[in-house]
Amino acid sequence: MRTRRALNLPFIAFVPLAACALVGLSACNTGTSEVTPTNRPADGDGSHVAEQMAAANAPELERKAEAQAESAAGAAANRQLADAPPPQAQQVTPPAPEPKPETKTEAKTETKTATGPDAAAPASKPESRTEAKPEPKPAVTFLNSDTAPALSTKTLENGLVIEELKIGEGADAKSGAIVTINYHGTLKEGGTLVDSTRGKQPATYPLNKLIKGWQQGVPGMKPGGIRRLTIPYALAYGEAGKPPVIPPKSDLVFIIELIQVVEPSK
Repeated sequence: MRTRRALNLPFIAFVPLAACALVGLSACNTGTSEVTPTNRPADGDGSHVAEQMAAANAPELERKAEAQAESAAGAAANRQLADAPPPQAQQVTPPAPEPKPETKTEAKTETKTATGPDAAAPASKPESRTEAKPEPKPAVTFLNSDTAPALSTKTLENGLVIEELKIGEGADAKSGAIVTINYHGTLKEGGTLVDSTRGKQPATYPLNKLIKGWQQGVPGMKPGGIRRLTIPYALAYGEAGKPPVIPPKSDLVFIIELIQVVEPSK
């Protein structure tokens, strides 16, 4: 009897050891690091099993959550790309034209005047008139004096007409003086040229050697002065005239410019 009990003791001790070995082998074959009640660490008294399991599984759960978040983000990005409209060609907008400077127009204010017997008559504004200034007349010269207006006119009893066109300066020419003059003579009828110093040198004559119209028309002139003499034929070349230039009984018109008095009288 004692011998049988002694033989059974090793067998009883072997059974728990074999069970522990099988449990260890099953945990290794699962290929997971997850902690379960069957493969949890053997330390502790077992009162904090849930806390130990949560602490051991926290890294694995965090990795799974990150993987799930990355997968969800990728799926959302793919959906956004699939739903987005195709890109359109960029349109170039031409530059807007520069605004033109505004021209300000002054608004006219209309003034209403009251009507009725008590209404005072509006004061009329004086009209401002700008009178055109007359253009300055060109100075009278020997060359442009044919149609120049006369400053004064004197008609003698014998019919001689003396028109002052320009007043000279200095001493008057006397009767019988020797004078240097310019002259331009035409027929009164038709304006045919008789004789002229235009384009020539002035002429010097003693007045008492010339026709009566000159003897009476030149005295009283000052050097630089211009006169127009209308001479009747009786004071010129008489009834005979001076053919072929001056017909008989021809009245003459002479423009005379006194250049200088050479001798007062002779």
